[in-house]
Amino acid sequence: MIPGERILLRRVEPADYPLVLQWQNDPEIFRWMDYDRVFSLDDIRRSEEHGAQEGHPFIIEAEGRPIGRTGLFGIKPRTQHGNLYIFVGDRAVQGKGYAREALMLLLMYAFDSLNLRLVQLWTLADNERAIHLYKTLGFVEEARLRARAYHDGHLSDSLIMSITRDEFERTRTQS
Repeated sequence: MIPGERILLRRVEPADYPLVLQWQNDPEIFRWMDYDRVFSLDDIRRSEEHGAQEGHPFIIEAEGRPIGRTGLFGIKPRTQHGNLYIFVGDRAVQGKGYAREALMLLLMYAFDSLNLRLVQLWTLADNERAIHLYKTLGFVEEARLRARAYHDGHLSDSLIMSITRDEFERTRTQS
């Protein structure tokens, strides 16, 4: 469990699976996370079990209830880097700054507890709201992958962004 000022990151539990299923099949989340097919409850169970073995998945709690998901995966001990994902699935609380706080907590965990030196993410190039958030935290764009995602009848670009431990320290001291 990782407590913050207004949120809490906690491990995913089987009781969370129906809510995760609802979020991941929400058309808005589905599009921005670049999923390619609708999920079943069994898909969620398998994914969460695999995620718990291979990474660090968390539920984001705020206002006394689960509101989204975040986590780290693909951690490479030799190079000390990993990947992150995040979404706020509860539309009623989107835009309240919970994603920013969740990312701050997750990055503190990545750099302080897991001793990573770099964390990266992928996002759709037209996800302006997320890109703005990532940049305010110190993420930098590393690459633009052309025509890598298919949505709404057309191909769109994806971005790879990353943040180093030193870049995050600058963000942390400014917050």
